[in-house]
Amino acid sequence: MATATVRVKKGTTAEWIESHRVLDDGELGLELTADGHRIIRIGNGATEFMDLEVSFDIEEVREIKTGMEESVKTYYESMVEKGTELLAEMKAMATTVELEDDATGIKYRMGMSGGTMYFEELAKETVVPDTGGSTEGEDTGGGSEESGGEPTDNTEQEVTE
Repeated sequence: MATATVRVKKGTTAEWIESHRVLDDGELGLELTADGHRIIRIGNGATEFMDLEVSFDIEEVREIKTGMEESVKTYYESMVEKGTELLAEMKAMATTVELEDDATGIKYRMGMSGGTMYFEELAKETVVPDTGGSTEGEDTGGGSEESGGEPTDNTEQEVTE
């Protein structure tokens, strides 16, 4: 495989001004400024180096990169903060409370979810008589309870005596 070495013409700003050098078309030149910048210009075969447009300022690219890294970091931290706030807001919105009407024994669930408030009646619990059998017309959720007064599965009917 053939290899080639590319030599970039380089000099300080003062050296480039003094030389009035014209770079060949596509030839690269590197200017070292007094404040430490490295500037690349590309020759066109007709214009003096110092009159060519700056193609690349290495230090400016580093500054842009640093600025972008800071922006990305700030953006990321901002999104994490907003996400945390949003989660807290959502938790606050998903509040549920269960209530029971003392007079009727009916239980209710009330709450908010996704910005919508809801109110629902929960199924009443039925008590199976101590006889071990089921009351006529009653759904006990699959038979009698051995323990007597324990509630069965939630059903919509009450035991009548």
